[in-house]
Amino acid sequence: MSHASEVPGEGAAVSGADAASGVARLRAFVSASPWVTISVLLHVLVLTLLTVVVLHDKPAEGASGPPQMIALAPPRLERIDPAPEPPPLAERTLIDLTSLPPPDPNVDYIPDALPFRRGEFSPESHDDTAPPGPLNLDPAALDSLPSTSTGSTSIGAGNKGWRGTSVSVWPGRGDRIGKGGGPGHPNGDGRPRDKDIVTTSTIPALQWLAAHQSPDGRWDCDGFDANCKKSKCDGRGEATYDVGVTGLALLCFLGAGFTHQEGPFKKTVKDGLLYLKSVQDEDGVFGGKSCPHYQYNHACAALAMAEAFGMTGANALRKPAQMGVAWVGRSQNPYCAWRYGCADGDNDTSVTGWMTMVLKSAILCGIDVEHTSLDHAAAFIDEMTEENGRTGYQQKGGYPARVTGPTLEKFPAQNSESLTAVGMLVRIFDGHAAGADPSIGKGADLLVAQLPKWDPQFIDFYYWYYGTLAMFQVGGPRWEKWNAAMKTAIVDHQRLDRAEDEFGSWDPVDPWSQEGGRVYATALNCLCTEVYYRYPRVFGGSTGAAKPK
Repeated sequence: MSHASEVPGEGAAVSGADAASGVARLRAFVSASPWVTISVLLHVLVLTLLTVVVLHDKPAEGASGPPQMIALAPPRLERIDPAPEPPPLAERTLIDLTSLPPPDPNVDYIPDALPFRRGEFSPESHDDTAPPGPLNLDPAALDSLPSTSTGSTSIGAGNKGWRGTSVSVWPGRGDRIGKGGGPGHPNGDGRPRDKDIVTTSTIPALQWLAAHQSPDGRWDCDGFDANCKKSKCDGRGEATYDVGVTGLALLCFLGAGFTHQEGPFKKTVKDGLLYLKSVQDEDGVFGGKSCPHYQYNHACAALAMAEAFGMTGANALRKPAQMGVAWVGRSQNPYCAWRYGCADGDNDTSVTGWMTMVLKSAILCGIDVEHTSLDHAAAFIDEMTEENGRTGYQQKGGYPARVTGPTLEKFPAQNSESLTAVGMLVRIFDGHAAGADPSIGKGADLLVAQLPKWDPQFIDFYYWYYGTLAMFQVGGPRWEKWNAAMKTAIVDHQRLDRAEDEFGSWDPVDPWSQEGGRVYATALNCLCTEVYYRYPRVFGGSTGAAKPK
């Protein structure tokens, strides 16, 4: 046994003193020789790097040959192509970011429209009785078009943009009409646009509608006259149809190429669309289901919303448009058509016509639709059509519906072929053509035999609206006869006295004006004046065989 183990503290004390003395001597040496310290550190660093870059493993016992070497691969550098040269300043689009509003987290937000461009047409400054000039811009002039407008039709806009061969939605005036598809030639065939009916009727009608829109964005069937500024307009309708006539009024602006983004009626259209969004229920029904005839309201509103979405692609309109179209498909009777309820087994030609137009607009605007819905609707129309081409309401070959009582006596149903016109349009939108479907040609003959005329017993705006749409699709001599009669009946009886508040409207004097009032009468007749550029001809004006679906 050693002595150290017997006296452990003594040996430790000696060792600690020696260590302290050594550290002191080392510090003195380093302080006196900084270059030695630096040299040592550099050597340590170099040796450390060498051990990282090259490692020599000790050979295993019995192994032969040189030691293994592990080398670190150099880093890979990705090739970066030089950035392309920016375009010349003159070709760049400069945006003043300070003028843009901050993003709105509300998905339903519709931004305010941009202010008028210099030279853009303003409805307040337009006087169609005066020659064009600085204070009365010619709507046919390119610098007075709505911003980015290229004309043609709202239906068919969709995801392909405007599909028209005409430069402008407006007609030319006098010698301004060009040839070969220029301004005034919607079909590119050298035929002038029917300028008179558009310049004298469409703009005043839009002015009247804009002036009689309620502050909440709706067109009020029984309260529109609260917006009168001069004389008090007559012709109130029923409050239950506010949603439907709001849809019809919006279609007038959209049909003329005006949206919430472009044109002189931006705020009017925006407010109307916001109103429709606000009254859409969880099923997608515009206006809800409390009205017994709510499907009419829904169809007109859904048609306007679909076309507004198709024209602008606005994200805030996507969901309401899709929901509105979805309800149309959901409420269709299996393998048949529509009436007042939701797939309740009841059908009629009138509601079916409106629903078919919603589906056709949806297809052209890029909204998914089952084409079999159109096929079933056309099959129902066939069931309602007599051999002579007349389409009935709920009976084969019957006459249009009428409200019983004084209305039926004042407007005999046999004086109208409104449902025959509906039947023609449903067939055409399902892909039929006059040359392939005899019922279309026979129906057109019936309409030519019952042309529009402003005779108290023959006035039927609903008939004139569908008849104008259908006959325009048929084209040819029968369309020319219808067009001439329609111009006389409609244009000659529009209220055009600027001293009256009724300026631009039509008196509600047809079988359904008791329900829709002056707003309804004005909207339907305005839509008739837009037929030249609102809808493209499905078959390019041909009555030959139908195109493939």
